[in-house]
Amino acid sequence: MRTLVRIVAVVVALVAAYYAYQTLFPDDEGRIRTALDELATTVSQSGGEGLSQVTRAARFGSFFTQDVVVDLGPPFSPIHGRDTIMALAARSQIPGEGFNVRFVDVTATVDLSGLSAAAHMTATVQGRSVGDLQAIDAKELEMAFRKIDGEWRIDRVTGVQAIERPR
Repeated sequence: MRTLVRIVAVVVALVAAYYAYQTLFPDDEGRIRTALDELATTVSQSGGEGLSQVTRAARFGSFFTQDVVVDLGPPFSPIHGRDTIMALAARSQIPGEGFNVRFVDVTATVDLSGLSAAAHMTATVQGRSVGDLQAIDAKELEMAFRKIDGEWRIDRVTGVQAIERPR
């Protein structure tokens, strides 16, 4: 019986050590997912939040490289550069009661050099109404990342064209 207790104690200790290691030293794919979660939180807004638009725009810009390109496809024109993105974010108006952004079904792959990565995901935007969430929209995205000073920054965002339904 004492042997079984020791085995269980060792297994529990190993599992706890594994989760502690993953928390303290996440892999690059995990860091990319964490950065995307932070980006979603930064972008999600409501009309009554305290951060100014300029503060939010500066925080938003910190996720991108200086020469980032955002190309969501038609009908949108490509956006070039972090400064342009920050200027657009600073001038943006919050629709209605605001909105929530999430990145779901994220798959990230880091190249062998460990300095660039690609991620595929679905971005969802859900509008808020009083006491409820409403009007959901989704867009498939591909993002290219570069590791700069130990941090993953978004270098390119490309919208993936969905297959149209036959009429």
